[in-house]
Amino acid sequence: MKQQTSIFWILSLSSLFLFFTSCKTSKIVQSNEVVPSLETHDADHLLAKLAEQEIAVDWVNAKAKITFKDASQTQNVKATIRMRTDSLIWMNMKKLNVEGARILIDKDSVYIIDRLKKEYYIKGLDYLEETYHLPANFEALQTMILGNPYFFKNHQFNVRNSEEQYRLSSEKGTNTLSDYWLNGTDYSLEQMSFLDLRNSRKLIVGYEDYQLLGPIKFAHRRKFNMQSEQTGDVEVIINFTTVEVDVPKSMPFSISSRYKRVD
Repeated sequence: MKQQTSIFWILSLSSLFLFFTSCKTSKIVQSNEVVPSLETHDADHLLAKLAEQEIAVDWVNAKAKITFKDASQTQNVKATIRMRTDSLIWMNMKKLNVEGARILIDKDSVYIIDRLKKEYYIKGLDYLEETYHLPANFEALQTMILGNPYFFKNHQFNVRNSEEQYRLSSEKGTNTLSDYWLNGTDYSLEQMSFLDLRNSRKLIVGYEDYQLLGPIKFAHRRKFNMQSEQTGDVEVIINFTTVEVDVPKSMPFSISSRYKRVD
């Protein structure tokens, strides 16, 4: 991947979020394998517990510290992330308190202003698929910012328990396998993993440091690990420092006439 460093990590971060392709649908219980230390529950019960905790808000405004790592570099940035549900996602990225980039994502396109290079990019979401071999999906990015689980079509689940976690595992027979680890006490989502068998790529998403925002439990620490032939091993860690919901915020995005458009 030959990308300019100033936007490389932005696109990579977006690519991690946009790994997913399909829509939510019903799940079917297949079998249970349990460890006696946890109560026995079937997949329908656990999926209902996940649904109870899904975050449904109109606005998100957050500040975060983001670390990006791959085989060749480590980048640390501060970000302001704003989202209007089902509409827009806006990000302002800073390094050493200097704005390096601003990004706007709608359901069709990605707009990036590179302050350091005085350049800007306007790409369809399919650009991420062409560049990183990752299908683009606005709903998936929104879901991951909220910290909600994401499900693929027609996955049927088995339940496997450890001593402290419930694990929902999709059965074999589809091109993508998915797993969800739930806390054994409060059923909060602690990890998701997705294995794309056809394209030999894997994404693991971890959720930690849940804190209450009113009645909402929000995971303030997210860890993303992706492995594929195209990207190698990529890790992104997001630590949210402040989060507020349902407070409308502006999303300023204007491109100076002095900036050059890059294709």
